[in-house]
Amino acid sequence: MSYPTKPAYIVESCDGWEPKLLEHPVFDWMQDHEEAFDWGDMKSGPHTPWHTDDFTFTSPTGETIEGGAPAWDGVVKMYAPLVGHYHEPRWFVIWETENGYILTGSAIMYGNLPVPGDKKHKDLKGREWDVAGPGAFHFEYVKDPSGPKGLKMKAEKIYANVLLLAAEMVKRGMVTADEVFAQMG
Repeated sequence: MSYPTKPAYIVESCDGWEPKLLEHPVFDWMQDHEEAFDWGDMKSGPHTPWHTDDFTFTSPTGETIEGGAPAWDGVVKMYAPLVGHYHEPRWFVIWETENGYILTGSAIMYGNLPVPGDKKHKDLKGREWDVAGPGAFHFEYVKDPSGPKGLKMKAEKIYANVLLLAAEMVKRGMVTADEVFAQMG
């Protein structure tokens, strides 16, 4: 049986933001996005420089938020418990669509909490973090000359086990277990 296929850029394994992989324009754009989000001031401004007006966000709980600014607020709120974070890619696939690209892949997500505790996790650059765990991502981009390098993110879906973060927050007295379970619905 034959079936339709599409050309794709497949990276089965990587150690973070490897320079040779930045030759692909979407991965290069994503590293700029990661730097602005993880280390820069992206979270303090509007979503529009990097994201479309109709940007949608699907959280690890499965909730989908639409409408640009409300979706961006959902992203910012999800990371709010952390005083620092970093995303380190492990594998990904990129393919072109009619209007842009799709990137799906996995990264290790690192984070620091505002309450002191043991730093048990190291990223590939040797930086120490309070929490770390794998996450999968699905991003949709559209070609847009007003966006950085001619792209904007239209949709973001995150698949991650947030209980690792919640457990560390409970351990450090930031929230109670009852509060965590109440958020789970």
